[in-house]
Amino acid sequence: MPDAGVRRSLLEHPAWTRWGAHVGFWLMYLAIRTAAAGADPPEDVNDFPYLLNRGLVVFTYFLLTGILLAVIAGPRAARSNWARNLALVLGALALAPLTQYSEQFWPQRLAGFSPDPYPFVIYLFQFGWALPLWGLTQALLGYHFETMAQARAVTRAQALAYDAQLRMLHYQINPHFLFNTLNSVASLVRTDPDKARVVIHKLSNILRRLLRKTGNYASLRDELAFIDDYLSIEMVRFGDKLRFVKEVDAGTLDMMIPSMVLQPIVENSLKHGLASKVEGGTIRLTVRHYGGGVLLTIEDDGVGIPEANLAKLFEQGIGISNVNERLKVLFGTGYKMWIDSKPGEGTKTGIEIPTMTPGLAQAS
Repeated sequence: MPDAGVRRSLLEHPAWTRWGAHVGFWLMYLAIRTAAAGADPPEDVNDFPYLLNRGLVVFTYFLLTGILLAVIAGPRAARSNWARNLALVLGALALAPLTQYSEQFWPQRLAGFSPDPYPFVIYLFQFGWALPLWGLTQALLGYHFETMAQARAVTRAQALAYDAQLRMLHYQINPHFLFNTLNSVASLVRTDPDKARVVIHKLSNILRRLLRKTGNYASLRDELAFIDDYLSIEMVRFGDKLRFVKEVDAGTLDMMIPSMVLQPIVENSLKHGLASKVEGGTIRLTVRHYGGGVLLTIEDDGVGIPEANLAKLFEQGIGISNVNERLKVLFGTGYKMWIDSKPGEGTKTGIEIPTMTPGLAQAS
């Protein structure tokens, strides 16, 4: 992202641009006056140092406007608002009597004579026009940097709010998952202490994985490993009644997806689909390339969810609603999530998200 880096440097150091524009403006003005004089040279061109005189006059313009810029915008040229921008234009015009005086002062110092002064209005049209133009240039640059600084502040505030919202949603999932698992352990301690010890051991592995997680994204490989650990705990409870099938397209394991979006959906299949089914059932997780992204589906052959309760999954509780909110924050309208369910046949949840490369995911 080199362009972003350049824009940020200019924003952090507006002096580079504004003082550079100051120098460039008066060099251009000197060049214009020199070209104009060259187009109609005086007859006594060898009797007077016209170029030196012109350079000293323009230097006076340069010095006076530079002092004005430093006073109004600060030595770093970083101060800017509508009043300061207006002051640059009006202040530059107010310098006109001094710059007009320099047009007589330097010939007097260099050759002992002063040319007849122009009427002030004529002077403004012939030479002084550069002053308001300089002021307008600096005012526009000031407005530009002020706008960029405000936009950057808004973007930073939005990014902080965005990150805080994601963290809040993410941190809701971890204790929710932990409490459910501890409830399972509490049940097994009474009925099967050996299985309880196995669950506790696997839970410690999961907690270590959770503590290592940073950021809002993880590789699909890591997320599937997390699901394997989670379901291994549930299989201790369900035994042979719970079966898990994965179908993963080649080349997708290193893709980055939002972390902890699969586990709540798998848990939903267990809780609403298979827990009350006497003979148990199968959870099938598939990962497919889909257009410019990836399609994740979790399907079970459980008891299904009544249609009236489907909408509530996106509005209530922590699991599905949390996943949906996190996807909305991360992708805006660039994702799809749906749930299809038929009582007695099972439930299928699908998520379509854009493909994320590791570099982009780490930057998010």
